[in-house]
Amino acid sequence: MRKFYNLVMRDSRVSGKGQKLTTVELTFTAILSALVGAVFLFWSNVVWDLAKLTLGLLFTPIIYGMWFIGATLPAYIVRKPGVAILGEFLAAVFELAYGTQFASTVLLYGFMQGLMTELVLLATRYRRWGWATMMAAGAAPALWAAPADTLLYGITAPLTREQSLVFWSLYFVSGALIAGVLVKALVDYVARNSSILDSFAVGRELKGVA
Repeated sequence: MRKFYNLVMRDSRVSGKGQKLTTVELTFTAILSALVGAVFLFWSNVVWDLAKLTLGLLFTPIIYGMWFIGATLPAYIVRKPGVAILGEFLAAVFELAYGTQFASTVLLYGFMQGLMTELVLLATRYRRWGWATMMAAGAAPALWAAPADTLLYGITAPLTREQSLVFWSLYFVSGALIAGVLVKALVDYVARNSSILDSFAVGRELKGVA
């Protein structure tokens, strides 16, 4: 973890931008994570089981991307190193505190999913925030979630090999669309049409403020 942190900070210095999180940014990320944690709880305790009943197991992962927004949402707004991991992990902490049916395993998922998104953003040195980057950042947590669900929960046991491939691919599609496209579209809309995000990087960029 320390080596990863050093790598993140080294690359952020190369970018030439002030990358240390401010108190406002940390507080904002924590509050946003508390709200996202409530969404996670609803997804865990209600939506997941409802999706299995209505869509069938094969197509249930189409709703999975909502569990990845804890990383992409604050990271896209703040645009500094470590925010993706922090946001996703804190959201998982809040989900656990609220009473998720998946118990403490959500903490492992939260950290690893946040790490996957963080690595995508690190690869761009936190400079690129277009549609392609956000789709990749939104889909990346599936690299952990899909195999973890299979190995830890045996979720694909009732499926054939071909069905399993469809099942796993939907993790990536859902992440790209929900945690990538949807998050970017909604944040861009709010940033352009209100002053709520003016003090954050996304608001300054979209309104052309230095």
